[in-house]
Amino acid sequence: MKNKRLLQILIPIVILAVIGGLYLMKNNERQAAQARQEALTADNPAFRLIETSVDLEGYLSHKLPVIMDFGAEDCAPCQVMKPALEKAHAQNIGRAVIKFFDVWEHPELAGDYPIMVIPTQVLFNADGTPYKPSEKVEQAGLKFDFYNLQGTEDHALTVHVGILDDEAFELILADMGVSNERDT
Repeated sequence: MKNKRLLQILIPIVILAVIGGLYLMKNNERQAAQARQEALTADNPAFRLIETSVDLEGYLSHKLPVIMDFGAEDCAPCQVMKPALEKAHAQNIGRAVIKFFDVWEHPELAGDYPIMVIPTQVLFNADGTPYKPSEKVEQAGLKFDFYNLQGTEDHALTVHVGILDDEAFELILADMGVSNERDT
């Protein structure tokens, strides 16, 4: 009788301890993932949005898709696109490298790229190859310019000229292999 009463007390305590332990473990995992994400943004310059120099090799070394936006803080169309650019950057830290370069303040940044009007985006896949949009992206009405190397005709750059909105960023990033689901 005494053992039965003891079991009636111990079993709920053990169950509560297991549930509590699982909760703490899951909460610690979530906090650790958040801390890793914050460390990426704080400590890793590859995940800053605004840049004053171009380090394409460095961006590509992360084996993530790269979107480089050439614009200007004082450019009206760039300001229209700015919220979408900032949102795409914030939502994809650690999953894509998204950069903004102010070419009015630092005109030398556009020197290696065919920037004729702003905003203009240059896009690369995670493997370092120039992005090639799928039919789905093209059917959505997004237009791209493709540049080839002289002599070899190898595809060298993919460029989008103009404003990208939230939907366009999501579509392009998904086409580049970036999942729409946030890792938690």
